Amino acid sequence: MNGSLLIRRVHLYLGLFLLPWVIVFGVTSLPLNHIAASPPPVTWTPSLERAFPLDVPPGADLRAIGRQLIDAAGLAAGGFNVSRPNPQQIVVNRPRFFGVSRIVYRVDQQRLTVEDRSTTPRQFLSAMHTRAGFYLGSFWNTLWAVMVDVLSVGLMVWIATGLFMWWCLPAVRRWGWLAIAGGVACFTVIVMSL
Repeated sequence: MNGSLLIRRVHLYLGLFLLPWVIVFGVTSLPLNHIAASPPPVTWTPSLERAFPLDVPPGADLRAIGRQLIDAAGLAAGGFNVSRPNPQQIVVNRPRFFGVSRIVYRVDQQRLTVEDRSTTPRQFLSAMHTRAGFYLGSFWNTLWAVMVDVLSVGLMVWIATGLFMWWCLPAVRRWGWLAIAGGVACFTVIVMSL
């Protein structure tokens, strides 16, 4: 197999392999780009509230505390993020594509509250697009993050192999230069105008 044929096959099969991911990111860009001027308010529904004594020393490992709170709330294992917006509150978010559970722990009251938010189709699509990544800490979230990285590298390879194939076709090279110039000009004008 010669180099040109190898590059064409890499371009073809990489594009076919990444097709579901390209479609997902293309479709899920639409609701992010077309946000209503006044989106409906987010509604959280409490599903559990109880006392939960937990020692939270200054500088405590928030990931470990988040795991304890998830276990105490009886939520399924999976990825989560945890923050401490103020000294008296710890917030754990357990995102899923079809909803979000949030644990709010009030340190001073030693009280745990679990709230759930259902997902609209718009939120579902946005969650697929903005799903991030390695810090959520579960197998499936990590695999999703790996696939996003594969897509990112794959798109660069796809661009490089596409440029190579275009360059090997002298009959259309002029049109290719026109397309590249038009794309660069459009990108530059928009970036400089923002």
